[in-house]
Amino acid sequence: MKGLIIGSIVAGLLIGFSGCTTRLGNMTVVSTNNVDGLSANVRTEDRVKGESCNHSFLIIPWGDFQNRLQIATDNAIDNGHASGINGDVLINAKIGVTTWTALIYTQNCLIVEGDLIPLAKSMK
Repeated sequence: MKGLIIGSIVAGLLIGFSGCTTRLGNMTVVSTNNVDGLSANVRTEDRVKGESCNHSFLIIPWGDFQNRLQIATDNAIDNGHASGINGDVLINAKIGVTTWTALIYTQNCLIVEGDLIPLAKSMK
C-alpha cells in the first residue's frame, strides 16, 4: 500500500513538472534597429497578416508546434503575394499571440503583421 502511494506521488510529480521546447522559426533577417539603406514607400494596402495556430481538445494538443514564427511570417508574405503585393521582406512588423478557450477546446495563434516590401536591388 505504501509503494502505491509513493508511486502515485512520484508519477504525479513527473506529470506535473513536465515541459517541452518549441522552435519558433528560422529567420533570414531580423532586426529591432533601423537598417541603413532600407527605404520604402509604404502604403496602407501593403499591410499583410499571417498566422500559425494550434489547438487542444481535452488537453490533447494538435497543430503546428515547430517553426510557428516562420510559418506565420511565410503565410503573411504568401497572403501579400496572393493580394498582388510585390515584396519579400516585412517591415514595421508586429508579432502577437491570441488564445481563446471554450470549456474543453483551446486555440492558440501566433500572428505576424507587417508592411510587405521588395528589397532594393542594391541590397541583395
